[in-house]
Amino acid sequence: MILPDRIDLGVRPTPVLEASALRPNLWIKDDGTSAPHYGGNKPRKLEFLLHDAPPRIATMGACGSHHALATAVHGSRCGHDVHVVTFPRPANKHVGAVFAATKLRAVTYEADDVFAARALLEALEDQGMQAIPAGGSSPVGAMGFVRAGQELIEQIESGVCPEPRRIYIAMGTAGTIVGLSLALHNVGLTTEVCGIRVVPDDWLTHSDVERLVQDTASLTGLASSMPHIDDRWLGEGYGESTAASIAAVNNARGIVELESTYTGKAMAAACADECDGPVLFWQTHNSHSIEHLLEHSDAQ
Repeated sequence: MILPDRIDLGVRPTPVLEASALRPNLWIKDDGTSAPHYGGNKPRKLEFLLHDAPPRIATMGACGSHHALATAVHGSRCGHDVHVVTFPRPANKHVGAVFAATKLRAVTYEADDVFAARALLEALEDQGMQAIPAGGSSPVGAMGFVRAGQELIEQIESGVCPEPRRIYIAMGTAGTIVGLSLALHNVGLTTEVCGIRVVPDDWLTHSDVERLVQDTASLTGLASSMPHIDDRWLGEGYGESTAASIAAVNNARGIVELESTYTGKAMAAACADECDGPVLFWQTHNSHSIEHLLEHSDAQ
């Protein structure tokens, strides 16, 4: 398999950490500082999504979306005119800071809800902008995690970590889990990729994930492989913390920095896994401070 061309955002093999203090035989694949300026899982997708992208691009996400900020940071640094459609979510200080940093780098539009945001993104596409879906989760964006899966395979083969029985990842738009599942299945690993749902079912259905699997498999020529979707950890809804996610964030502090609405839920699921074999948690949250992104002088 040959992946399509991509731009270089500085993503390098990210470290794998042993974290048995949280759970016996737990490992962490830490994408927190995956790229300079802004890390997490989004730069992996944007390396493919921004390649050959036109000058004007548009995307969407909830207010304070890390995908929206990542697109604004990396897109603007690559010379793109970035437009972002947002919709409401539970607010806190961090959400406000992320949204403020996004507004410094992108033209923003506010929609009433996720469905109105999708319609507005389509309208911007009709105006000639290249639309990047929420989370960067298209077959092209998922290429970033096909490549990430290959990176993990190399780390397993070199003895950096054992082959995990399961991988736990926060699932918002599914591009991350789809790319990984295809890559690992391609080389015969039996690792189960578990997406921990952080959005309501009507935002992302099982059929939506199946369609993304099929479309990505067609693009890559890889055999189809459906990840496992775990709906048990969502709690009261998108952007809402749970007691389990707050406990996971607190327990992991000093090992890896999480937040309680995405990665905390996935870490809680990983730590609750009772299988005997090794388990890997994939850290998708940006670990860089965003303080410098709140300065006008840093906006590109």
